[in-house]
Order: sequence, then structure tokens, then C-alpha cells
Amino acid sequence: MKRSKILDKIKNRLSRSLRSLIKLRSLPVISPQKGYELWAATYSENMNPVQILESKALEELLPPLEGCFVLDLGCGKGRISRLALERGARKTVGLDSSQSMLRAASAAIHSASAHWVRGNAEVLPFKKGEFDVVICALMMGHVPEPATVLSQIHNVLRPGGFLLISDFHPFETMRGSVRSFRDVNQNRTYAIRQYTHLIEYYMRSFNKLGFILEDLREPLYKDFPLVFVLRARKI
Repeated sequence: MKRSKILDKIKNRLSRSLRSLIKLRSLPVISPQKGYELWAATYSENMNPVQILESKALEELLPPLEGCFVLDLGCGKGRISRLALERGARKTVGLDSSQSMLRAASAAIHSASAHWVRGNAEVLPFKKGEFDVVICALMMGHVPEPATVLSQIHNVLRPGGFLLISDFHPFETMRGSVRSFRDVNQNRTYAIRQYTHLIEYYMRSFNKLGFILEDLREPLYKDFPLVFVLRARKI
């Protein structure tokens, strides 16, 4: 491709991103707890580009789950809990701050091995070393300081246990992408508050806490990293 065409492509992408950013910044921003309470009624797990890329990369990095105790942190409607049970998990615990999301998850997944807890990821109500695997799917971006959550996760993971984190790629949030939805009752669109955390931040936190980064995926969408998925193991 000629240099001029490459430059034109970059200019067009930046222009589109700027228009989208201006539009999104005009949306009212609400807390994750309030946002997912309002969104729960219409929240869909239909596969959009984010979910397609994230789901594929996450499944590729899953450790064996047969007989495992799995914590689904920020579980929403239970997508990860369902996947873990399908992979043979002995027990899943889905934790979320939204009671409406938890009710939807409980109604959709009928298994004595699936449990649901309303709580705060920064203060996990579980025993030390209780879980073999902790999965945080598309959740960490809502946390202002992930170090606190990572410390809590380290405490509830057994030695040798696995942590998987997926989220919007920091490059994507830097160029203005947000999680937004329309509240059908109020006929109004909201953006849910989120933060940009560089992958370097996770690596530094892992070194400090005692995790080993085992793998990292940054799948592309239209030649740009849209999401990331990483897998770490507790030393």
C-alpha cells in the first residue's frame, strides 16, 4: 500500500474516532452499579465484535476447569459461570453489585453448582484460598484502582490457581470507546463510568503481589486491538 493511502486511512480513522468521542462525551455518565441495574432488563449476550473477540481469546486461555471451584467476578447474567459449568467446574460463584443482573443469572442457569452473591469486588466475602480459578470478564475497566481488587483475588486464590482478566483494550478506551446503553423506561442513553488501565499496570501489580503472567492475547478488529485477555498464575 502506498504511503499516501496509509496516511489517508489513518486520517479517516482518527476523524471517525473524534466524531464518536464527541458524541459519546455528551452522554450522561453513571456508576457501574446503577448502570447495570438499569441495563439488566435489556442486556443482551448476543455476539457483537467485542464479545466475539473476547470470548474466543478467553476460551483459548482457559485452564482445565474439571472439578474446580471458579469465581466469576462481575458475573452479570452469568456467561462465564455457564461456560465454567460446561467445562466441568465443580462449583461456580458469580459475584456482582447488581441485584437485577444476579436475578437474571439465577433465572437462566439452573444448577445446584451455581451460586450467586451480591457484593463488592474490592472486599471479597470469601475464605483465603477458596478458589482454583478467578475470571474477571469485561469488569476491571469499571474499577478506579485495580490493585485493591487484584489483592483480594490473590487472597481467595489457592497457590497455583489461575486468574483470567479480559477487558476493552486500553488503546480502545483512550480513543473514546465507552460502554453505553439505552434505558427503555426513560428513553435515554447512558454511558457507564470506566477507566483506562494499561497492561503494564497489571504486570507491575502481578510482580508485586506474586502472580506470574502466563499468556496475553490482544485480538485485532479492523487492524486495531479491541480487547485484551491475560492469564496469570498465583505463585
